[in-house]
Formats: sequence, C-alpha cells, structure tokens
Amino acid sequence: MKKLLALLGLGLISLSLHVHAHPHAWIDVQSNVVLSDAGQVQAIEQAWLFDDLYSATILDGIAEDYADTEQALQQYATDVIHNLEPYGYFIRLIVDDQRVALGPITQFTIDKRGSQLLLSFSAPLAKPADPRQSAVSFSVYDPTYYIHMTHPAESPPTLSPHSKLACRAYITQPTPSTEDFTRAFALDKSDTVD
Repeated sequence: MKKLLALLGLGLISLSLHVHAHPHAWIDVQSNVVLSDAGQVQAIEQAWLFDDLYSATILDGIAEDYADTEQALQQYATDVIHNLEPYGYFIRLIVDDQRVALGPITQFTIDKRGSQLLLSFSAPLAKPADPRQSAVSFSVYDPTYYIHMTHPAESPPTLSPHSKLACRAYITQPTPSTEDFTRAFALDKSDTVD
C-alpha cells in the first residue's frame, strides 16, 4: 500500500509539472509576407485561428456580458492587439542576424470561422527590408509559452504579390536542445525567452 501511495504521489507531482508547463490556448497561424512594388518586405500579415475551447470561452463571456456581441468582439480584438504590442505581436523579425522592430498595428479584424475565432492583422515593418540585399526571416511564437502557435503544414507562409524575386517562404521546424527544454521548464510565469 505504501508503494502504491508513493507511486501515486510521484504521478501527481509529475502531472503537476506537466500542467504547469502546458499551453492554455492553441493557434493555427497563417502568415503572408507583403512585398512592395520595389520588392521590399513591408509587412507581415497574420491570420490566427484560435482553438475551439478558447474561442468558446471568449464568445460565451461576451454573450453573457454584452448586448452588442459584434461590438464587444471588436473591442476584444482591439484589446488583444494592444496587449500584444509589448511582445512584438509574437513576431520575431530578423534581418541580417539583427532583430528588427515592427511598427504599430492599425489594420486588424476578428471574425468567426465556424465555432472558432479568427484574428487577422497586418504588422508593418518600421523600416522595409530588401530581401535581395539582406537575409530576412521571422518566427511566430508566444515568448511566455502560454499559447502554442503553429503554421499547419498545409498552410505554409506565402508572399504577395507573387514575386518575380528569387524569394521563397518556408517553415523551419524548431529543434530545441535538452538545454532549451530545461530552460523553458525553469521559466517563471513572468519570464520570457528574450
């Protein structure tokens, strides 16, 4: 019996560690790199499809608290965009191995796709980048690990307008090391990876 209780206790400790480390929302991301007529990267467009449970929680809360659901949903989107600003909108843009700032987001929408919320926005570069002169890359992730974000394999990033440049968009899957996992599990809820 003592052995069973010890194993049960160990299992609960293990479970509590996993509960602490798991994300609380899941987002499928679609990215589009917007090129100017001169071929410079001028913005990164994002479409975030929130998971069913998170969407239902937000929609139920809005339905309970507000008479005008559409207006409340737009206010929710405004709040989300405002709250993402200190985190660079979860977009890490790198030009020639240097992090590049994004400008403020002024164009965004939120809609329902079936039972899920879809937040779309355009994140302008503070200064356009020329992919013919510089290596340009970006990643999309929540630095607090609260939200799991992924580009589904069937929805790789796109370029628009379709460019005559020798550019291509592709996904590089992360390959975290053991040290990366150890560091991530050691983060406090107020820590970020940057």
